[in-house]
Amino acid sequence: MHTNISDGELTPELLMLRANQMQLDYIAITDHDAVSATTLARQAKTQYSLKSPEVISGIEVSCRWHTFEIHVLGWNFDESHAAMEALVLEQQNKRAERARKIAEKLVKAGVKAEHLPTSSSDIDISSPRVLTRPHFADALVRHGYVKTHEQAFKQYLTKGARAYVPTAWTSIEDAVAVIKQAGGTTGLAHPLAYKMSSKWLRRLIQEFKAVGGDALEVVSCQQTKEQRAWLQELADTYQLPVSVGSDFHRPGPWRELGRNLQLPENATPVWSSWNITQRHVE
Repeated sequence: MHTNISDGELTPELLMLRANQMQLDYIAITDHDAVSATTLARQAKTQYSLKSPEVISGIEVSCRWHTFEIHVLGWNFDESHAAMEALVLEQQNKRAERARKIAEKLVKAGVKAEHLPTSSSDIDISSPRVLTRPHFADALVRHGYVKTHEQAFKQYLTKGARAYVPTAWTSIEDAVAVIKQAGGTTGLAHPLAYKMSSKWLRRLIQEFKAVGGDALEVVSCQQTKEQRAWLQELADTYQLPVSVGSDFHRPGPWRELGRNLQLPENATPVWSSWNITQRHVE
C-alpha cells in the first residue's frame, strides 16, 4: 500500500485510519523508495488511540534488471539504519533527476511548464515526498492534455513514449543486501506486472533468490484464480514463502485494503517467522 509520500492519494494518517476501519491487524506501508510513512502512521495510531493495525516497516525499491524495472519489497527492518538511509537518499536523488528530465521532455512535447508538478503547488518538493510518474499523469489529466491516467502513460510516460526516461535504479542484489543489513525481509513485488515471458520470469525469480531474496508476492486484489495458482506454483517450485498486498493507491472499486487477499491452501506466509498470528496481514 502507498501513501502520498510516493504515488498514493492518502496521507499516512488517513491510510492508517482506513486500515483500522477495514479491521486489519497488521500493515506494511511500502512507498516507492521512501520509508517516512511508517513513523507518521505510528504517530497517527497513538494520536487516535487505535488498537490496530500494527505498522510493520516497509519499502518498495525500484531496481534495474536487464531492460526491466523490477520492484523489490522490504519489510520489518530498521528504517534508521545507515545503509537504508543511504539507499533511500540515492534513489530519491535519481527520482529527482528523472523528474527533471521528464519535465523537459513534456515541455518539448507542448506541455506548459507551469502545469507540471515540479513547478507548481501540486507537489511540495521540499517535503519528504517522492515525485513519481503518476504525479505527472495526474497533472496531464488535470490540465486537459489527456482524459485518463492510462492515456497519459500511453502517450507520454510509459516505455517508448514521448516523455519516458530510463533510470539507472539500484540493482536487485544491492536492494536485497541493504534491506537485509537493516534486519529486514525481502520480496519480489507483483511478478506478473513486468510484461515478460514465463521464461524470463523464472529467470528473474531464480536470480532474485540467488542474491538472497526471501519471498514472492503471490496474492493481490486484481487476480484471476489461474494467475494466483500460477504464482503459487512458482513459489513452490523455488521454495519461497509468499506475501500478499493490495497495492492500494487510492479509494476505488478495484483495489481495497485487505480485500480479496486470501492465501492459497498450504502457502507459507512471509510473516510466519515474525511472531504474527492474526489473519489480516497486508
